[in-house]
Amino acid sequence: MNGSDKTRAIVLKAIRYGDNSLIVKLLTEKNGLQSFIIKGALNKSAKIRAALFQPLTLLDIVIASSRGELGHLKEANVEYAYSDIPININKNAIILFLCELLSKSIQDSETDLELFDFIHHALTYLDEMETNYADFPLKFSVELSRFLGFSPNTTGYKPSFVFDLEEGCFRHDGSDAAYVIDSRLSALFFKLCNNNIFEDTCLNLTNAERRQLLEAVTTYYKMHIGGFNDMKSTDILKTILQ
Repeated sequence: MNGSDKTRAIVLKAIRYGDNSLIVKLLTEKNGLQSFIIKGALNKSAKIRAALFQPLTLLDIVIASSRGELGHLKEANVEYAYSDIPININKNAIILFLCELLSKSIQDSETDLELFDFIHHALTYLDEMETNYADFPLKFSVELSRFLGFSPNTTGYKPSFVFDLEEGCFRHDGSDAAYVIDSRLSALFFKLCNNNIFEDTCLNLTNAERRQLLEAVTTYYKMHIGGFNDMKSTDILKTILQ
């Protein structure tokens, strides 16, 4: 990249580097997944402050030219300031889950404007939601799978069917499959798959059902993304899914 380039970006990860610097991974609108070193970010007088790189912060950045694997930023500013997420402990737990899910799922560095717009819209929508956001992590996870290319196939579903997590489809009989969820949970999963994330509707799930679906969804991701390991934020999220 030559010269400066301005783009929107979403913070996926920030790791301390040395005494006062950060290495950050950002999903950018124009250039896809990119990593940058922010020198001196932890200094009090830093031009680009470490506080800007909290999980899933929405930024406007100006990228400086760089020849190495790590880019450099000329500028970074908040593009959309969350109003409720920072003070809502439940939404904060959801953000941590979404951030980890995205970090483990997005491995391609190519530009994907539709994916970026979906994530950006989902995050601002979550910030503005007043009710029914306990189902949001499940809705987001299913919708994200569509952009990543392994959307569950709901064609031909019937109430007695089970969902095959490995094959990504509903089946009449799962006795010969290694990873299936039973017909009761599969019915809820079908309902989840047909729910619009941007409609403020409640799936009427119990806390136990949300937890079971969360386990099913994360297992589904493990089946379809190479190197996708256990989610550390899941246990925290389970405490607020009620």
